[in-house]
Amino acid sequence: MAAAGFYLHRRQFVGASGKKALARMSQQVTIPCLFFTKIVDCPQNFSADKCPSFTDNLSDVWVLLFWPVYVVACGLLVGEMAARISSTPKRQRPSVLAACAFANSTGLPITLLTVIHSNFPLTSEIGKVDPNLFLSVYLILYPVLQWGVGGWLLSPSESDTYQDSEMNPLSSKDSGVDLESKNSEAASTMIEELSLKNILEQHTHPRTNTTNSSLESEDDSVLPRENITEQAETIPKHSNGISPRPFKETILTALPKAFQPPVIAALVGLFISAFIPLRGIFVDLHDRDDDAPLEWLFDGLQLIGQAAIPINMCILGINLSITSQMKPSPSGYVSGKTIAAIIVAKMIIMPCIGILTAIVLKNYIWNIPDAIDGPFYLVLMIVTITPTANTVMVMVELSDGEAKEGMARIICMQYTVAPVLLSISVMLIVQVATLW
Repeated sequence: MAAAGFYLHRRQFVGASGKKALARMSQQVTIPCLFFTKIVDCPQNFSADKCPSFTDNLSDVWVLLFWPVYVVACGLLVGEMAARISSTPKRQRPSVLAACAFANSTGLPITLLTVIHSNFPLTSEIGKVDPNLFLSVYLILYPVLQWGVGGWLLSPSESDTYQDSEMNPLSSKDSGVDLESKNSEAASTMIEELSLKNILEQHTHPRTNTTNSSLESEDDSVLPRENITEQAETIPKHSNGISPRPFKETILTALPKAFQPPVIAALVGLFISAFIPLRGIFVDLHDRDDDAPLEWLFDGLQLIGQAAIPINMCILGINLSITSQMKPSPSGYVSGKTIAAIIVAKMIIMPCIGILTAIVLKNYIWNIPDAIDGPFYLVLMIVTITPTANTVMVMVELSDGEAKEGMARIICMQYTVAPVLLSISVMLIVQVATLW
């Protein structure tokens, strides 16, 4: 499926606008429909048995809600080690940390879990319980961390912002400096320079006509140097003369981005599933013969949700084609040693951490019911084995940093080795999950 997207882009059937439309469709429509229907669904198989409800197991899988904190923390730690071992320049270390901490936790895991689930018989745990149900719980908090911590991590450093302000002091780009303060400083500097220039002209060039007289009267209205300096000192500055972006402001900016349609759809699905009468409006809970009042609407949403996987894979193929055609610039260049360290950290060390953690939790800490422990631990491990999320590229672009091309190369190289390393990781976690 990814090859189809790669082919469409190389043949120029799908360009930047087409890829954006597919991404919007996936984020706004297909993935929300997939999560909502997975949570609310009740198999319509004419069975007289009680319809299973995902909310019945929430008391056992609540830890998935906070699991992103552990995964992101491990990713940051592993990323820091990779940056130190590879002697990555200081200005590129935030990119290394973000690449290791924020994995693809939506499109690729949904595809992998769907394929794994469909290849197990209905008599097995993984074949009976769809692991995507548990993934929807994981994705409630994860976007908040991704946009909050990731946005703060990838925001321009103070030194980079200072250099940008020197090159273009009147730039309107958001680089972590308050625009009003920047314009006030620039305007004060211009007024000061004009004032000094006119004072020099008064001593070196006599006023000989009415035009010069009018100019002289205008010069008298310019603020004195002392007042300009006093006003400039009232602007809050950092030690290097700029106003740093506070962490609280970054979090407030990230929260609206965190509650995306997939998260909202999962929350709505959980709410509907918690109330049997409300759930019975969408799916038949009694004789399961597909005659609920809004079953026709639910069936339509379910069909739309099934399009999420092929669309996500096409987007992945298009992204791979785009990044493979990029020409790296000197400012965004990332060394091969750094990329190799990121691949080892993200595609080898992080899966090992996920598998070992799941084994320890299963044997010594948690007591997950036998009916769901296989799918539960499968999701617990699968979120640690995937490559860097494409959303990190969006955060780099929003930060106006120079790491865009370097991050694109990092992600591209991870997906290049994914057919081998990711396949091995999937095989291992499936073997571990089936043992339970």
